[in-house]
Formats: sequence, structure tokens, C-alpha cells
Amino acid sequence: MSFLDRFRQRNGSQTPGALVLPVGGALIGLTIVIAGLVIDMRSSIVAGLAMIVPVLFSLHLLRERNRNIAQLKTREEKLLELSRRFDLAMETANIGIWEIDEVDDVLSWDARAAALHGFAPAEGCNRIAHWYKIIHPEDAEEVEAAFSERLHGGSTESWDISYRITLSDGTTRHLRSVGAHSNGENGPTRLTGIVWDVTNDTLFTQALREAKATSDIKNAELELALDELSSREHELSELSHKLDLALASYNCGIWEGDPVTTTAIWDDRMHQLYNVPNRNRPVTRHEWLSSIHQDDRQPVQLATNRAIASGTTVNTTQRIVLPNNEMRYVRSVGQVHAGKDGKKKIIGIAFDVTADALLAEQLRAAKSDADSRNLELELAKNRIEFNALHDPLTALANRRKLDMELDELSQSGQHHRTRFTILHLDLDRFKEINDTLGHAAGDAMLVHASRVLSRNVPRGDLVARIGGDEFVILARRAVPAAEISELCERIIVEMNKPIDFEGFSCRCGISIGIAQASGISPDARRILVNADIALYQAKEKGRNGYEFFTPDLQANIVSKKRMADEILTGLERDEFTVWYQPQFETSTMQLSGAEALVRWNHPDKGVIASNHFIKVAEELNVMARIDQLVLEKALRDQMRWTALGVKVPRISVNVSSKRLHDATLVDQLHGLAIDPGAICFELVESIFLDESDDVVTENIEKIKALGIDIEIDDFGTGHTSILSLLRLKPKRLKIDRQLVMPIVNSPQERALVRSIIEIARSLGVETVAEGVESLDHAGLLRQLGCDFLQGYAFAKPLPFDEFSRFTKGFPQRKAS
Repeated sequence: MSFLDRFRQRNGSQTPGALVLPVGGALIGLTIVIAGLVIDMRSSIVAGLAMIVPVLFSLHLLRERNRNIAQLKTREEKLLELSRRFDLAMETANIGIWEIDEVDDVLSWDARAAALHGFAPAEGCNRIAHWYKIIHPEDAEEVEAAFSERLHGGSTESWDISYRITLSDGTTRHLRSVGAHSNGENGPTRLTGIVWDVTNDTLFTQALREAKATSDIKNAELELALDELSSREHELSELSHKLDLALASYNCGIWEGDPVTTTAIWDDRMHQLYNVPNRNRPVTRHEWLSSIHQDDRQPVQLATNRAIASGTTVNTTQRIVLPNNEMRYVRSVGQVHAGKDGKKKIIGIAFDVTADALLAEQLRAAKSDADSRNLELELAKNRIEFNALHDPLTALANRRKLDMELDELSQSGQHHRTRFTILHLDLDRFKEINDTLGHAAGDAMLVHASRVLSRNVPRGDLVARIGGDEFVILARRAVPAAEISELCERIIVEMNKPIDFEGFSCRCGISIGIAQASGISPDARRILVNADIALYQAKEKGRNGYEFFTPDLQANIVSKKRMADEILTGLERDEFTVWYQPQFETSTMQLSGAEALVRWNHPDKGVIASNHFIKVAEELNVMARIDQLVLEKALRDQMRWTALGVKVPRISVNVSSKRLHDATLVDQLHGLAIDPGAICFELVESIFLDESDDVVTENIEKIKALGIDIEIDDFGTGHTSILSLLRLKPKRLKIDRQLVMPIVNSPQERALVRSIIEIARSLGVETVAEGVESLDHAGLLRQLGCDFLQGYAFAKPLPFDEFSRFTKGFPQRKAS
């Protein structure tokens, strides 16, 4: 067996080319071979030599192979280390790697790229079209176009693209992808790149852009402000120059006092006025007071200290003793001013008022009283400002306090069910007390009302005076309607009790509107409006009562609002016309005249009588317009009757209180062709007879001078006195239908009507009875001595054409 065979047998069947030994192992093998050669030398020297040469050659090859393997291992370790560092860098920077096969558009990426796109590491999309779908719609078109150009358009340029994706939680992520073509043996077949998150950088860049835009706007505003400041500085300079000229022309001095150091800075004119040498330093209090007459020092110093303490204007006049013992009167006016450093100074002017000294002496006492009153007013003002949430007269909460409480109720009710009640109260006949006894009596009544409310309203509920004679009670708790009714009745009873004011008995009623709220998110201000609607209804029903708000009340308000709108439209469209009810002379039954009554030709409801819309028209303040319209149409119809040969001796036209108080009424009448005695103005008894309004009195006298008769309408229902009739001297009294209708069956009413007729006759006033419903009425009124009759017994109100036919046929009907 040869050495090589024994070596192979000893080391296994591995070939020398496949054997990997360290250097120490090679030396041992060589030693063994040499030893074998020595042992076998005796066998065959030739065979030994044949063995040594291949072995040496194999050892040489083995050494070279081991050296190459060591170099490869070193390179592999370096490559692994470099790969590990690259992977760590990519992991730290959160950069993903992707690759697209240009042939079949297959997209592959690593776990980081998948995570950046919102997928789990094992997830992803294997088609580029699927990747396009997860890109934000606004960026998808641009990204798709860029990749399409490089995949199929033949472009070999690299790219750098940013796009957005929307994650599953709804947030948006900004990604940036950079890539290039990867060249294979047969040309570019792949697109390879990296992708990373640039959300923070993008948002930061956007914030920088917005900040720059904001900064540009502020810079522009600053430039405009600087221009405005420059313009104002120029205006201030001109104003200062003008002021200096004005002060110099009137010999005014300017002074600035420091309350802390008790010194003042004077200009040259101040030194001249006070006859104090100018030593180019602040003037001390001693120098200033020494120049003033000793009797004026204390008042002037007191006024100055008072102005400093209260922050008000100082305005004093003091005498200056001149060297020739003459007196100079100097007036000083100043204002407390706080500088930027917070220090207070008094800045003002002084000027010579010697020429006004005599007048000043005469008004000194008045000025002292005025100063005292001003001080009291200032203290009252400070007290009112301090108690801004309370009414100074009644010490109740004011409107501002109520609004705060209502807003708080509305806000607190947004989270849980809230129940509260609002009572809106208004004093009845309060204006009469003010007008007759003065505002002091009115204030006393308001204080009395506040005490009644405070005494009856449970503790914890808010009582507020919201203006004039209006009060509000806010119960922040759930209160049964029965308890509210009892409270209202107690208040009404106590308010009806008279109070004494300077020997006069004052009595005032009260009307109450109630609205209750219950539920979640109630609008407290809306509830107050509902209470006001209920109050309006309580006053409508005769005052001195209370009403709960209901939806019907609101519907009534809406109905009145609709009617008001329709009245205005009707006036614009000339829908109002005049009907006439004839009047007859009692003794002869001849036609003596007619009463003009307004009617509304409503486009949907037909003809509407005045009693259905007059009240709304009065609230709408259009009665004067309607009265003028009726007068003009009556005059026109009178001219038409004359042309037709119909004789209507006179027409009575109603005149509202508003129009009677109009100072331009007589001027309007001058422009109309009114024959004396042809028109008679009917004035409601209760609106004017006991008033001392100069405008009303003057208008009535001028109306009579125009040949227009005056009638008192609805006599017996108002508060007319005999003295009022003597002062007014009307042509006729119109006895109200409520007194006329019962006279057939009621001796008492018949006696009352007889008395009215006799009183009128004694004053030389004619009487007209309205509401004559039957011939029995007519016969009794003839016996009682009534002069004229009007009523359904003769005719109802008729339009122009029917009235004309009635008048033409009247003699025939009378004969029959």
C-alpha cells in the first residue's frame, strides 16, 4: 500500500482538493509522510521518491487553497458586517425598499415598505395597479403618470416623487419615493427604489409657508399702520401748532402738576398770570399758593385735591394779588391724566377772567351748590356702576341681571330637564299717576310695588325691574299652576290697596302674564316673550288680572300681525271705502245727514266692518291715515250727490285721538274744499274732554273756525264733565247705543237719557240718538226731546250707490 493510499485511508475518503486543514495539521501530515519514507526507504527508494513529489505538490496546493478560503471568509465577514450596518441604517431611518418588474408589473417590497403603506409585513400588493388604489386620489394621477412613463414610455430617468396615502384610522401619511432603473444582462428590466415617511417634514414645510404668508400680511398691515401713524403725527403737529396759536391769542397758560411731589411745570404765560418769576424750575405748592389771595387758597387747594382723589376735572377761579394791590382773576381748568408709567398728573390751562369777575362773584354761591350736586351725582354714578346688576330705585335686579339668569337657565338646560316659570308684570294706570301727581309719586308707587313683590315671592326666586313700570319674577324651580295663581291673586289684592303720597291716595292695579317651561334645552328668552304675550292678553281682558300663556295666544298674536300686514297692503291698494248710515230729524223725519263709516273691501274675506280691524289699525298707528282717507272720500261723494241732485245736508266723520293731537291737522284741512256745516267731526268722548293738551284745544278751535261742526260720539260711556262741555261747546252730543237700546223696557235708562237730553238742551247742544232699533225707540226718543235719530230702524250702513237709491226713494217710503 502506497503512502498516499494509507494517507487517504487514515484521513477518510476525502480527496485532497476537498480537505480543509489548518496550518498545524499540514505540518503533522508532512512529518508522518517523512517518517513513512524513512521506514519504507528500505523497501524502495525509487517508490519513496515517487511518493514525495506528489505529496509536496499536494501540500503546496492545499496551502494555497486554505489561504484563498481564509481570504473569502474575511471578505464574507466584511460583507455581512456591511450588510448588517446597511440594514440597521435602513431600519433606523424607517426606509423601505421596493422593486417593480417591468415585464409583468409585479411589485415587491420589504416589511418596512409594507408598514409605511399601512400593511402588515406579510401583506402587500403584488400588482402595481393595486398600489395605485391606496394612494390619495389627488396624488394618484401624478404618481401613475410618472411610473407609467418609466415602465412603458421608454424613459430611463430616475425619479423623486412624493405622495399621500390614507391609513385605516383615517389619518394621512406623506411618503417620498426615490428610484431608478436596474440594468440586467439584456438591458433594464426592473425599477428599484426606496420609500420613507416625510409627513413631519411636509407638515413643517406647510406650517412654514403659512407662517410666511401670515408674516407677509402682518408686514403689510404694519406698513399701513406706519403710514397711518405718520399721517397722524403730521395732523398732530398741525393741531398742536393751531392749539398753541389759540392759547396764545387768549393769553392762556399751560400747567402740569405732580400730586406726589406737589410741584408743577408752568410755561411763560402761567408765570405772567400768577405774577411769579420764571426760575426755570418746577413751581412748588408754596410758591403757587403764595401768589393766590389768602381767602382763595383753601378752596382752590380743596378743589384740586378733590379732583385728584376722584379723577374728575378741576375747575377753579382764584384771585391773584398784583404789586399795585389790584386783583387779577385767573380761571384754571385741568384733568387728571395717567401716563404710561401709571403715574397720575393733572394737566390743564389757565387764563385771565378778570373781565368776568363781577359775574363770577354773583354766581359764586350757585357754583358752590352746583359743585356739591356734581359731587353727589358722581358718587351716585359710582354707586350705580358698582351695583350694575340692580335697579337703583327699587333695589331689585335689573334687566342685565335678568338676562344673565335667563342665559344661565338656557345653558344649564342643555344637559338635563329644566322646569321654571316666568311672570311678566306691568302696572295699570301708572302713567296717570305720573301725569297727575308727578314722577315722585310714580317712584313711590314703583317702590311700593317692589316691596309687595319681594314680600310675596318665595326666597330664591328672582324679582327684577326691567324698565319703566315693568317687573319680572323668575321662579327657577318647578311650581304648580295653582301655586302661581295664588301668588298672582295675592299680588293683585295687595297692589289694589291705596298708598298715601303727600296727602294723596294713590292706587295702581297690576296685570300679569305667566309662561312656564319644561324640558331639555329650553330657550329662556323665548319663555319671557311668551310671558309678554300672556301679559298683553291680560291687559286686553280688562287689566288687573293674570293670564297663562297658551299656543292659542301666540296664534292670536300671529293673526293680528297678519292683519296688520294686510291693512298696510289694503291702504296701498285703496281697498278701504266709505259706507253711510242716514240720520233723521226726529220731528219731521227728514234726512238730516249721514255718518261716514269706514269699510274694508278685503280681497278674500269680502266687506269687513270697522270694529274688526280698528283696534289693530290703532296699534299700527295708521288711524290718522284712515281718517284722512274717509274724509277725502266723503267730500268726493258729497260732490257726486250734488251732481246727482241728491241732498245730504251733512256728513259726520270720525276723528281719532292721534289725528286730533296732530299739529298739522288744520293745515291739511285748509287744502280741502269744505263748505261750512257740510262736515261734522265726531270725537270720542273719552279721549280728549278732560285733557289739557294745548295742541288739542287749539286744533278744536281752528276746526270750528273752518265751519266744521264738533260732535261728541259715544256720550255717556266716558268721563265727561259739565265743565268740559262748557269749555268745548260742541254742536251735538251723540248718545251711545248702550243707553238708547234699553229705554223701551227700562225706566231707569229712559230717565238717564232724558237727563242727558235736558242737560244738552240747557247748554244749547243738539242730541243724536244712535242704536234706534225700532219705531218704539223712535217714538220714545221723540217724546224725550231728542233732535236726531240713527239706527237699524231706518237703515243699515250703505255703500254709495245704495245710499243714493235709498235717499232718492226716501220721500215715497216716508209717505207710505
